[in-house]
Amino acid sequence: MSLAQIKEEIHRMSVEERAEVEKLLRILKVVNAPGYRERITKANSEMDAGLGVSQAQFEAAIAERQASKL
Repeated sequence: MSLAQIKEEIHRMSVEERAEVEKLLRILKVVNAPGYRERITKANSEMDAGLGVSQAQFEAAIAERQASKL
């Protein structure tokens, strides 16, 4: 499919469908960014090594962040 055909198809889409396409393009921009795979691999290795946080620690951090926004 050519770029022109893709553009035509997008013009025919509903607002909701276009929002989905926009969401997909943002995701692709992030995952195709330089260093993304390395950062994810490092984070996974750290989690496997037990360097992650517990559910309780995660929830406490979220609650603290939300409280600081008040």
